[in-house]
Amino acid sequence: MSLNSVNNTFKNFISTSGTITPMIASKGDIAAVRVGDVSLEKDTVQIGDEKTDKKHRKKMLGLLAFSIGSALLLLTIGVFTLSKGFSGNIARKLSKISDRAKKAIYELNTQSQNLTDKQKMKLRLHKGVQHVADALQATSNISAVKDSAMLQLMKKWHMEPVANAINKFFRNKLVPKTKNAAYNQAEIASIEFCNYLEKLAKQKGSPELAQKAKQIMADYSAKFSAQNHIKRAEEAWESMDGLHEKVYSSLFKPKGGFFKNLKQFRSYLTADLIAERRNIVIGDLYKAKANISNNLTDVNDAIKQALNEVKISVDSQNTKAVDIVKNINNLINESKLLQGKTEKTAREAVFSKVKANLDDLLAIAKDDLQDKNDYNLAKKRIEKLTELLKPESYKKGLAQEAITDIKNMFPDGKNSVEYKQALKYMENMNAKLNNAIAQENNTYEKLAELAVGSAPSDVFGILWPTALGVGLVVGADNKEEKISKTLTQGLPILGGVGITYYGTVRGFTGFKNLALGLGSGWVLNIIGTKMDELVKKYRGEQKKLKAAFDSMAKLQKTQNSNTTLGSPEKIS
Repeated sequence: MSLNSVNNTFKNFISTSGTITPMIASKGDIAAVRVGDVSLEKDTVQIGDEKTDKKHRKKMLGLLAFSIGSALLLLTIGVFTLSKGFSGNIARKLSKISDRAKKAIYELNTQSQNLTDKQKMKLRLHKGVQHVADALQATSNISAVKDSAMLQLMKKWHMEPVANAINKFFRNKLVPKTKNAAYNQAEIASIEFCNYLEKLAKQKGSPELAQKAKQIMADYSAKFSAQNHIKRAEEAWESMDGLHEKVYSSLFKPKGGFFKNLKQFRSYLTADLIAERRNIVIGDLYKAKANISNNLTDVNDAIKQALNEVKISVDSQNTKAVDIVKNINNLINESKLLQGKTEKTAREAVFSKVKANLDDLLAIAKDDLQDKNDYNLAKKRIEKLTELLKPESYKKGLAQEAITDIKNMFPDGKNSVEYKQALKYMENMNAKLNNAIAQENNTYEKLAELAVGSAPSDVFGILWPTALGVGLVVGADNKEEKISKTLTQGLPILGGVGITYYGTVRGFTGFKNLALGLGSGWVLNIIGTKMDELVKKYRGEQKKLKAAFDSMAKLQKTQNSNTTLGSPEKIS
C-alpha cells in the first residue's frame, strides 16, 4: 500500500516551464519543503514568500564593474603609454603638422593679394594650427624627462649595473629586431632580382648583364650586409656615450628646470643631440642605395619634399622670394616630363637653372632672416635641395641600367614577359631597401633613447601596472571574485600593456602605440566582461539546479516518511 501511495503522490507532479511543481491532492499530503518554493524562472530566486529580483541588481553591478574596470584600464594603459610614447615620433608628427600649416599659409598668401572670405578663414585656421603644433612640440620631451630622471636616480642609488644589464638586453635583443628583419627581407629581394638577371644573362648570352648582377650584390654586401649594419649599430651606441648626461643637464640644470623653459625645447632634445651624426650615417646609406637602385619616383619624391621645406622658410610677403620659388617649382615640374636619349643633358640644364635660383634665394634669406637659427635652418634646407640636384643624386642605379638592358634585349621591349618580371623584382628590392634604411634610422633614435634611460624606465613602467593587475586579483575576497576580476580587470590591463610593449619592439611609438595599447586593452575588457557574464550565468544556473534537486530530495524523504506513518502495518 505504501508503494501505491508513493506512486499516486508523484503522479501529481507536473512540469511547467522547466520547473517541477507538486500538485497536492489532499490536506494530508503535506511536504515540509516543496520544490515549488524554489522557482527556476530566469534571474529570479523565490524562497517561500520572499522574492528578490536579481536582474536589475545584476545589470547595475555589471555596469558599475564595467565602468570602473574600463576607467582603470584606460588610466593605466593611457598614462603608461603616454609616458613612453611622447618621444621622437610625436615630435616628427607635430613638426609635420606645423610644416603643412606653414606651407598652406605660404600658398594662400602667394595666391592673390585679395583673399576671399573662405580663404581668409583658412588662413586663420592654418595659423592657429601652426601655433598650437609649435607649442605642443615641447611635449615630445616628456619621455626624455622621465627616462633621464629614472637613470639619474639609479646612478645615485648605485644601481647602474642593473641599468646596464637592462640596456644590454634591450640593445641586443629587442631594439634591433625590426631593423634586422627588414634587412633580411631586403637581402632576399636583392638575391631574387640578381638571380633573375643572371638567368636572363645566360639565356641571351649577355656578360654585361651578368656583371651588373654581380656588382649589385657586391655593393649590397659592402654596405647593407648583416655584418655592416650590426657594426654601424655598435658604432652608433659607442658614439652615444655621455648622451644621458647631456640630456639630463639640458633638461634639469637650467634655472627653473625643464617646465620653466618649454619654449627652449620645442623639438625632441634627444634626437636633436644625435642629429648631425645620424644624418651623415643615413645620408651615406641613401647614397649607397642610389648606386644599387635609384628609382625615379624616389628621386622626385625627395626633391618635392625638399622643395616644400624650402617654401616653409620663405617669407610669403617677400614678392621676389616668392617669384623665385614659383620659378623653381615650374623648372622641377618640367624636369619630370623629360625622357629619351636627350633626357640626361636636358635634366642637367634644367637643374643648373634651379641651382642658380637657389643661390639667389639664399642671398635673400640672409637679408630677410634676422634670427641666426632661422637663417641656418633655411640654409640647410636650400643646401639639401641643391644636393639632390647633382647628377650623382638622380642618375640611374645599376638596377635601372639592367632593366634598360633587358628592355633592349627583347623585341617586345617593355611588353615582354621578361621585362615585366624583372621590373617586378626590381621594384620589390627598391621598396625593401628603402624600408630597411628607414628602420635603421628609427633604430638609431631608439639606441639614443636607451642611452638616455628608456629601458630601465620601461621595465619599471611595466611593473606597476602588472602589480596593479595582480593586486586586483589577489585582493579579491573569494575564488569567484578572483575569477571575475581576472577577466574584467587583470586580463585587459596586463594584455593591453603587453601588446603595447610588442608595439614598442616593432618600432611603433607615439599615437600608434597609444592606439594599439588602448584599443587592444578595450577589446580585452569587452571580451573579459562577456566571459565573466557567462561564467556568472553558468554558476547561477548550477546553484538553482542544485537547490531544486536538494528540495526534491527533501520532499521525497518527507513523502516516504508520511507514507510509512500512515500505512496499516504501522497503525496496527
